[in-house]
Amino acid sequence: MNGDTQPTERNRSALLNTLVLVSIVALGVVAAGLTAPAEEPELTSLPTTSATPVPEPPQQEYVVVTPEVDASASIPGCDTVEPPSESSSLAFLTSGDESYDNPAAPWYSGPRAHLMSEALMAALPSAISSTTSMYFGPIPASSESEDFVLDSAHASTPLASRSESDYLSVGVGPADSAEPPPCVAGQVDERRSLPDGTVLDTDDTWRETNGQRSYSRTATAYTPDGSVVSASVSGGNDPDTLKLTLDDLVRIAADPALRITAPIPAGTPGNAADCYAGWGVGWDDSPTPSFSREEIRTLNDALRRADAAALAPTPPLGALHTSEFGSGLCQAVNSTAGQLTISVARATPDLESDSATTEEPQLVSPNEYGPGSSVSVATPSGLEIVVYTTQPVQDPALLENLANTAGLDLR
Repeated sequence: MNGDTQPTERNRSALLNTLVLVSIVALGVVAAGLTAPAEEPELTSLPTTSATPVPEPPQQEYVVVTPEVDASASIPGCDTVEPPSESSSLAFLTSGDESYDNPAAPWYSGPRAHLMSEALMAALPSAISSTTSMYFGPIPASSESEDFVLDSAHASTPLASRSESDYLSVGVGPADSAEPPPCVAGQVDERRSLPDGTVLDTDDTWRETNGQRSYSRTATAYTPDGSVVSASVSGGNDPDTLKLTLDDLVRIAADPALRITAPIPAGTPGNAADCYAGWGVGWDDSPTPSFSREEIRTLNDALRRADAAALAPTPPLGALHTSEFGSGLCQAVNSTAGQLTISVARATPDLESDSATTEEPQLVSPNEYGPGSSVSVATPSGLEIVVYTTQPVQDPALLENLANTAGLDLR
């Protein structure tokens, strides 16, 4: 795997757009093999000629085309323009646990991630926020590169756009320098200076691979408190199909609530670790969430009022969010019984029929969620509420009461 071993401020905005590159697939890999010939009758004499070798299939070629760059052209808002550097990869693999309290990113926490997620959703156009849900995830503990520390948070989601699918990516992290990076030809279309001292770069470009063109737009803000906020949308073969404009991305990148020093009020809910929801309901990769923003807010308001003092949830409850896998909502916090996870999903048909006759909590087999304790409740409106811990709970009523919290339903 190739990559820059010492990323600079120049490429941090690109890094924020794709914070965790899980892998880079080598292009043009050839799987060459020889097939055995069909069995022939036994020969009574040696052949006079040798068999012709089977040629290997030609290696597939990938032709990548990007816009031509005029290094001598001026860029609005830039005093000087540097020529583009040689193309390089910024790829790495992450390993180890992911955490909202990563020592490599002391600015980040579960409550901050929750506030940033709420601010991000509020900054999106209403047509997008009503069909999309985004949440800033935990930061991986380590990467393969010993020379690089991942200290930035990331939220992303696909956006339905006609027959194509846009992809929205937002990254937040600390800057490497007190000054914004220089303007580089081909990487910045315009630089703006905002009244509060923020420097904001925009870029609208495309990339073509084997004749297939994909468009992207990016806005990156360098703020006075040392934050770098990058918002990018990409996808589609027509720039007019992208569902977010540059102005939309600028509004996101410049939002004060997305800065690394934004205040966090006491009692703000959050997550301690990543979580997954909708077990048994099925994996849902649709960009349309199973729960609307109003429904998520209703359920979170109920959890904020829940009587969970005996479990001592840290951070506080009330930060249910969509998970990468599954079709429901979840929140994972620390507690007196280890990690405490709450999962909310649309119940299966069997559970919906059961909920019409009973609301009694059902104990779930410990082997299903681990060695701890768990309880499942089917609500009258057809939700499945599952509460489970990584360590056994002495009094199961603690989990039952939490699962039966008043208002934790959508009637």
